Amino acid sequence: MMMMVALGITAEELSNSVKTREPEGWGGRLACPQLSCLVMSGDAGLRQRLGAVTELSGWSTCETPASSEGLRQAVDREFQLVVVDLANPVAGNSAEAIAVAEEFASRPSTLLLVCGREDRLEDELWARQLGAFVYLPGVSTGDSLVSLFTAARKVSEQRGVNRLVKAAI
Repeated sequence: MMMMVALGITAEELSNSVKTREPEGWGGRLACPQLSCLVMSGDAGLRQRLGAVTELSGWSTCETPASSEGLRQAVDREFQLVVVDLANPVAGNSAEAIAVAEEFASRPSTLLLVCGREDRLEDELWARQLGAFVYLPGVSTGDSLVSLFTAARKVSEQRGVNRLVKAAI
């Protein structure tokens, strides 16, 4: 957006230039996919921080269940990114967090980001064996997380495009 302002393009001109006609027969739905993130953490501060990071990095929605019931309901939905906090599991139930993470890891459209304790090598080994997209020993803040979530969004978008191309063939 800053580049466009520097070139003298106004918001109105930009809005007019990107208007497109929807293809017929699509029922009025947009073609761009919803990119959803699930944050599984018992730490309210981390849930809030990662919710803000997902918004800054372009994710459509971010679910942050604070109870086991909310976590069980989330399993029935699709998420392109699932953040698993092993250091602070939802409702203190690490067995449930692991089971839910393993369920999401089995879905080809889901990226798994695992946060573990810095002093627990077992957490990292488990995450890597599960095929996690990223393992974070401890959770950092700031620009690095925004960059990480932006990269995850780009990977998810690319996966979505590949699925649409394969389905059309």
